[in-house]
Amino acid sequence: MFTGVVLALVAVILVARSRLVPSGNVRILINDDESKALSVPAGGKLLNVLADNRVFVSSACGGGGTCAQCKVNIYEGGGDILLSETGHITKREAREGVRLSCQVNVKQDMKIEVPPEVFSIKKWECEVVSNDNVATFIKEFIVKLPEGETLDFQPGGFIQIEVPSFECDFKDFEGIEERFHPDWDRFKVWDFKAVNTEPVFRAYSMANHPAEGDIIMLNIRIATPPPDHVPPGIASSYVFSRKPGDMVTISGPFGEFFIQETDREMVYIGGGAGMAPLRSHLYHLFHTLKTGRKVSYWYGRAIPTRSSTRTTSAKSKKSFPTSPSTSPCPSRGQRTIGTAMWALFTKWCTTIISRITPLLKTSNITCAARR
Repeated sequence: MFTGVVLALVAVILVARSRLVPSGNVRILINDDESKALSVPAGGKLLNVLADNRVFVSSACGGGGTCAQCKVNIYEGGGDILLSETGHITKREAREGVRLSCQVNVKQDMKIEVPPEVFSIKKWECEVVSNDNVATFIKEFIVKLPEGETLDFQPGGFIQIEVPSFECDFKDFEGIEERFHPDWDRFKVWDFKAVNTEPVFRAYSMANHPAEGDIIMLNIRIATPPPDHVPPGIASSYVFSRKPGDMVTISGPFGEFFIQETDREMVYIGGGAGMAPLRSHLYHLFHTLKTGRKVSYWYGRAIPTRSSTRTTSAKSKKSFPTSPSTSPCPSRGQRTIGTAMWALFTKWCTTIISRITPLLKTSNITCAARR
């Protein structure tokens, strides 16, 4: 009797599994192009399935459903929109089939549409050239592409780093100068340990500009945990643990924070690691384009640094007149590149923008912060 009940339950489970759990291969038709159609095993998120087949849809949050950059159109096979998507997708977009690919499970044959530029995105195994601290908690992470490879991108773009499973102790980090040690000691940063149990990927803005060739430069701040036992940041811990000669997997380029081709004045505001895409813009503007546009660059720092702000300031002075300022607001018509205050606070940013916006009727104001 007991054996019969067990066998009956097993049979019910197997039948339910065959109907409810996807199995076998499904077909994904992309952009109505048969040459791009994929035959893939059922299961997994659409974002990851596409990436496994070298179709790299942008996702700044690494598939967490928070950045909403991985939008694709799903015309067949996507099922109903999920609650985790509705905060990022309007009703009109939902009617048009827009979905977050990181939230959609691949269960059946699908018909989707992705932006055409996705097919120009590549993946490389890049070698770490240098990984030095440029501020107390910020690394300048430089890697080079494989020989013969090039990265065709616009200034302000970003790449994604694949982070494998790993463990690392912060006390083993290299490239942190002695002058930064007192703060690391005071906050007991050396005591942290990072553990990642499954591969993830994260997005970082590029600080390099196209004329710098086959390198990728990133400014990455270590994501230290709050005092409630939350683990430190996975991707930043991984990057801080890398040494020259190590290999990292990078895909790109992605992005939409690009220079608009107009004659309007440009006002850049950035601080900390958020200055990375601004460096890319400014070098391209003044060293490649030799722009005649009016440009202001406002940044702030609260701690000792040798980051790109000093280099950018020094080199840009050769290209156009500057007027370093400690005023909370530039006077009308002033070209400014320099330290605006001891730190870049939200209130201060808001004050600057609110004061200068009425004066810049035809300006293009871009405010970039840490990603």
